[in-house]
Amino acid sequence: MFGRKKVRTRDSQDFEVDSSSIESDLAEANPVAIDCAGLTDIGKKRSVNQDQFLIADLHKSMHVLQASSPFSEKLLAGETMGKIMFVADGVGGASAGEVASEMAIQTMAQYLLNSMHWLFHPKQPEIEQLIDDLKAAAMLSHQAVREDAQTHPEHRGMGSTLTFAYLMWPMMYVLHIGDSRCYVLRDGSLQQITRDQTLAQQLRDCGQLSGAEFEQSPYHNVLLSAIGAESGVDAVVYKTRLLAGDRVMLCSDGVNAHLDDQEIQTILGSNQNAESICKSFVTEANDRGGRDNITVVVAVSTALESK
Repeated sequence: MFGRKKVRTRDSQDFEVDSSSIESDLAEANPVAIDCAGLTDIGKKRSVNQDQFLIADLHKSMHVLQASSPFSEKLLAGETMGKIMFVADGVGGASAGEVASEMAIQTMAQYLLNSMHWLFHPKQPEIEQLIDDLKAAAMLSHQAVREDAQTHPEHRGMGSTLTFAYLMWPMMYVLHIGDSRCYVLRDGSLQQITRDQTLAQQLRDCGQLSGAEFEQSPYHNVLLSAIGAESGVDAVVYKTRLLAGDRVMLCSDGVNAHLDDQEIQTILGSNQNAESICKSFVTEANDRGGRDNITVVVAVSTALESK
């Protein structure tokens, strides 16, 4: 059904975490406020925006159906259990890439919502279940896109990248397929958490492209893995422990195609809120030509004062 199937789990190289210490890390984490925003733009060259993004808070909740005394709210929400962020970049040109990216996010989000039991107790066994659920959700999205393309001839050839971040402070888990990216900015230093699944990146890793050749390579657009691809998906889960003050960014390649790491670092680290940072990225990418759709999601963490 899926073609080849690979799923891996990695620690981010510069933000390493010992999985045996996750439970104590969660207990010792200082409270933070997280300002989060997203923005998508068609760019200047495309006729359709095939990018999608989603940001959501996860809560314990109770939907009141009936009660002996009136409740001011029918839906009672408890503490926040985490924040989820998606960026998906549809591929396939006229073959409904925007359908694939929307389906990829919706299918995975629905699966995760129906698996929320592991959100309530952030201990080691539940963390391991979380990673398994992320992998299963990615494969379900892949299956949904494949089946839709087989049912609708006009959708054949469609696919999507998918980069998903789950923030359960201070831990962040990132599921990655394709070449949409996740970055973390810490103390003025930018770290790319994900690794592009492109032919250009593979050739560079094998030593067949130098730095200059890599930057100019036409193979950046050749994906080795995508939701809905006939060859299957290579789903990689990265994990890292965040610190107060860290800034997280997810983006489609319409951002990093125009901006290098230093420029991304400057904008992401600017003294603006998350919404303004997103606008700055879109404006800058369009000013550089806007060759592709542009989508960015930014989360800015700020330490809360202890009482």
